[in-house]
Amino acid sequence: LQAVIEIISNKTSQSLKLIAKQITKTRAAVYQHHLALDYLLASEGGLCGKF
Repeated sequence: LQAVIEIISNKTSQSLKLIAKQITKTRAAVYQHHLALDYLLASEGGLCGKF
């Protein structure tokens, strides 16, 4: 039983690390898109000014 719990714990830890990496990549992509939209909509007040 202890071995099963350890395996599940390790798999859960690996999964959480993978999710954290993906969140970091997604956050960077969202920021880049925000900057691009601000640039494209600069004449209209940027992204926040448009909406």
